[in-house]
Amino acid sequence: MNTRFFIIAAVVLAGSSVWAKNIFNCDFEPGKWNKNDFIEVKSSRWENVNTFRQEKCHIVNVCPKDATKLDMLSRRAPETYAAMIWKTPVTGKNITIQSTMSFDYRMAPSIVIAEKPGVSSKGFPEFRTHYEVVLFDQGLNVWRHWFKDGKQVWRKVGFLKCDFKPNTKYQLKVNIQFTGRGPVWTVSCGGHEFGFVDDLMPKEFYTGIVACEGVNRFYDFSVDK
Repeated sequence: MNTRFFIIAAVVLAGSSVWAKNIFNCDFEPGKWNKNDFIEVKSSRWENVNTFRQEKCHIVNVCPKDATKLDMLSRRAPETYAAMIWKTPVTGKNITIQSTMSFDYRMAPSIVIAEKPGVSSKGFPEFRTHYEVVLFDQGLNVWRHWFKDGKQVWRKVGFLKCDFKPNTKYQLKVNIQFTGRGPVWTVSCGGHEFGFVDDLMPKEFYTGIVACEGVNRFYDFSVDK
């Protein structure tokens, strides 16, 4: 009986390791990640195309040197926007996306979950329907962006009010489980957690990072299922 129990337990554990596997992981340090694993994507809201700059132990969005912190939070925010997604689409019943990040001043590094990007009028990959899971000094927001009458619109579908400090590393984690109740989201960061259900969540999607409205640093990125 004991032998049988241990055999069954071993099979269960082996099966768990198969299903709870890391399918993509990178550290954003020089030589530890490949830019070709990602697709740079622009927002349809603005014409500018921005990118990330490599630093010693992270990447950071390129920001205008002559802009103040308040400028980058408002009228010059479009100049700070940079995004890239892992080029492989993700499917599965239980997906976890994680990234370690930090920000200056107020905001707003994000994990993005997107349908297949479209193409801008100038031929650059451009977001269509997508979600942004945003970390900022006053909490966490989840925004859903989509198009109505040819224009991008957005709505906050989840949020948590709490304090996060600038110039501090945080690991933002997004778990999505496709259940009989619908797609269940669980968002956690810095010891805080909240969840919600969004029936519009696609079963296949792309995921990556977005930087906007100031200086945003990213140290790693991973996808598990």
